[in-house]
Amino acid sequence: MEFLRKYLGWRHWAVFYYNAVLENLFVVFYIALAQERYAGAFVLDTLVLLVFSILATTYGYLINDFSDIELDRQHGKANTFENDSRAKAVTVLLAVIVLSVLSCYPLWQRPYFVPLALVWFLIATFYSLKPVRLKERGTVGIVFVVMAQRVLPVLIIFATFRFWHLGDVLLLTLYILFRGLSSDVNHQLQDYHRDRQTGTATFAVSKGYRTVRRLFYFSLSSERILLAVILVYMNLRLPLEFWWAKGWLYLLSAIYFAALTVFWLRSLRHPAERQANPFEPGRRDLVQFLHHAYPSVLLPVGLNVLLTFMYLPFFALLLIQIMAKRLYSTDIIKNNFLVRTIVKIWKP
Repeated sequence: MEFLRKYLGWRHWAVFYYNAVLENLFVVFYIALAQERYAGAFVLDTLVLLVFSILATTYGYLINDFSDIELDRQHGKANTFENDSRAKAVTVLLAVIVLSVLSCYPLWQRPYFVPLALVWFLIATFYSLKPVRLKERGTVGIVFVVMAQRVLPVLIIFATFRFWHLGDVLLLTLYILFRGLSSDVNHQLQDYHRDRQTGTATFAVSKGYRTVRRLFYFSLSSERILLAVILVYMNLRLPLEFWWAKGWLYLLSAIYFAALTVFWLRSLRHPAERQANPFEPGRRDLVQFLHHAYPSVLLPVGLNVLLTFMYLPFFALLLIQIMAKRLYSTDIIKNNFLVRTIVKIWKP
């Protein structure tokens, strides 16, 4: 348990919150609905993929900490391996690699799965590890980190379920690419001054704070527009026979479009609203809802509920989402932007 808490439970179990597959689980449910894959085999494949993604993401975080032990000490940041010997750290990394490989064994025969997974591990390794250390190679570094943390995981989702419909793949991948770009550019902006002091040649340091900040807000705008396009596309594309299923999808989409419309109206009246950062800790407002709560929680949970009515075993995945996203917590539910907005509207 101590091993799990320290290594799998990296940074307060961040592996569950910042996991490209869990964050974009709506893609898995979209595939199930698009191909009408209402079967136990699909649910099992999803469970295998989730376990693999958790272990592979853990490896990515751990290899980054392993490579940054000295740098984190200079920055005054916590590091998983700060009290471990080098031999122990290497052993932990090898153990996680072996577990990752074994966990995805049922998926080895899927076309493209193995090469995509291998590239994922290679980029995750050399993003941090010297002498390559892609994270200190400016633009090249940011391209590779977005590929490793966002684009490759969604391609692995497509490979897992043999889903290669060109229009769907391009649209969903482009959206997730911008989600990754926003997240990683924000991370570099937060570390900008410390990286500059220690001579760490990140993308933000090499291009300058103002330039990268403009890219950050462009990426956020692209996210909002692309998700709107995806929702329209879903409503047109998904073969839902029952009126209640279509109505449920309309409702999920309407919630996002209502929030997006309010955001745009506010931005017209108060241009400073466009500079809101959804990644600020503790934020539970409109911009956080558009970029995190909706795509990572409401949309996948909503689609999962729909699938559960189509095929009951999907309820197992719904339970996993409830546990991983702590939807059992009354405090989280009450403090959610959507719930607070509804209460405010209906409050006498």
